[in-house]
Amino acid sequence: MSDHLQSLATRFEQLPYNASLGIQMESVEPDRVRVRIPFKDEISNPGRALHGGVIASAIDIAGALSAWTGFEPRPDMESGTLDLSLNYLAAAIGEDILATAEVLRRGRELVYSDVDVRNAAGKRIAKGLVSYRIFDLATAPQARSRCYRATPLLPSAASAQRIRGANAFVSLGFIAQLGIGVTQAHDGQAVLHMPFTRQHADDGNAIHEGALAALIDTTGALASWSIVGLNMSYKASTVGIHVNYHAAAAGEAVVAHARTLSRNNEIFLNRVTVSGRDSGTIVASGSVTYRIVVTD
Repeated sequence: MSDHLQSLATRFEQLPYNASLGIQMESVEPDRVRVRIPFKDEISNPGRALHGGVIASAIDIAGALSAWTGFEPRPDMESGTLDLSLNYLAAAIGEDILATAEVLRRGRELVYSDVDVRNAAGKRIAKGLVSYRIFDLATAPQARSRCYRATPLLPSAASAQRIRGANAFVSLGFIAQLGIGVTQAHDGQAVLHMPFTRQHADDGNAIHEGALAALIDTTGALASWSIVGLNMSYKASTVGIHVNYHAAAAGEAVVAHARTLSRNNEIFLNRVTVSGRDSGTIVASGSVTYRIVVTD
């Protein structure tokens, strides 16, 4: 491994959020990386299944690192994940996961990476695609003026009703570690909040994209549960999520608003918007496909 790639690997391992997951860089080559997240109870659900937000984080981290293998960092660079999409194929129960990212294409600003997540035995756990942006502002100084930020169009939060068990839903495992709390969970709408802490952070003063993906996943799931009522005897899981990142959640707590747009028997389709609690800036939006098998 070259000095540049070794420096990248060390930097990514030491980012506060990545370190909280215990991530290990197993292989870093030009356009191809493999990272491991060792299993621990703190990042799992009850039943020792690794939380979906951890898997999403692994995909984001591996995709970002693979993008950076083709760049030498410079002071005037902007970077960050633009788009993350993934499908969950199987649960990782009490076991490590390995995320292998391979760059599909490098453009002037954008790098597209395919990410495959498996357990140590080779069983496929998830499949993802990451679009990552690395832009040298020195090449286009006018780029700073080419910015636009929409104001949030949020579901109504006039009601603060919560279904029974909503607070317990966020009180265990990885979600508890993120500090996520519930404001509303009723009739197909959910409003959750997550504080800013250094443990959630990237290498700057912003909440890591992986933590935002976990929040979107959880909020969409709870919106789905708010229709049928929480019943842990029902089998349930996230089928897939798609996240767009719009701005950094810099040094502030965030609020996620989810609405279930449709239900078709076991399948719930949800739309989620995340904004800064104080600034109101939209930092991420996404869709969550969730499955609940109702047995009565």
